[in-house]
Amino acid sequence: MQLLSTILNSRFWLMAMGAFLILFTGIGLITGQAASSASNFWPGELTENELNIAMVVEVVWIAHMLGMGAIIFFLGLLAANPVRARVGAIAIIAIMGTQFIAAGLASTYGYNGFSGFDIFAALFMLIPLITLIACLSKLNAK
Repeated sequence: MQLLSTILNSRFWLMAMGAFLILFTGIGLITGQAASSASNFWPGELTENELNIAMVVEVVWIAHMLGMGAIIFFLGLLAANPVRARVGAIAIIAIMGTQFIAAGLASTYGYNGFSGFDIFAALFMLIPLITLIACLSKLNAK
């Protein structure tokens, strides 16, 4: 039981999730990958105006996730248990919930954010899930 408690360290997992989001989104923004890959997420050929809108959508979405990653990282770094676990659980549910809702709503207009299940998609789902479990397991920690 002690090993499981050590593995499910809410500070570590919040900081790991935050760092993952900051790294992924930072690289996407700095390299221009967020804008240049925008056309890949929409079906068919896009007009110039549609492509510009698609690029803005991707850049804003990625920039939003950069901010959320920073919040999660600093929550893990600066907060103490049980507040860290409680606020962390709420933050993870809010952040990932809004991402899945936004992607679901966008998919009704043809958006396809993931074109297949690759290692990144697995990490994007697995890290928040482990982080949420870690936070929930420490809700009453001292």
